[in-house]
Amino acid sequence: MEDQGVLNKHLFSRSAGCIIELAKAAAQEYGQGHVGTEHLLLGIIREGTSTAAKMLCDRGVTEQKVKQVVDALTKERLHDTWILGRLPGTPHWRDVLTKAAEKAQGVGNWQIGSVHLLYALLSERNSTGLKALRTLGISVESLCKGLSSGRPFV
Repeated sequence: MEDQGVLNKHLFSRSAGCIIELAKAAAQEYGQGHVGTEHLLLGIIREGTSTAAKMLCDRGVTEQKVKQVVDALTKERLHDTWILGRLPGTPHWRDVLTKAAEKAQGVGNWQIGSVHLLYALLSERNSTGLKALRTLGISVESLCKGLSSGRPFV
């Protein structure tokens, strides 16, 4: 599950790097050979100390709640999915990493932080991670406002 073709791992802050590794571990726990946005969301929650994790926690998002929703969403999706090969990351996963890098550079950061990852996840329409947050009743607009309120990008 390498993402070397997408971004250099040195571009991630310590917390964002930890989130990426936790997302990969979540994908393995699900027995999947690819990493998706749902795994990224679990990675953010599991990391627990970053700004992004705290913002989600403040809104009542827990690992247990995310797992329940992700389980339901992925079960639903697998009925309509044919796997023709193993990919290191879903197209949504790759798009989120690219958007996170662009967001970091756009605000003058040379490293991607947890908030950049969450912000990119929130902008990835139709991704399982975003669907999970919406299912949990999280206001994407409110969360985006909180992300752009000037908190440090950690």
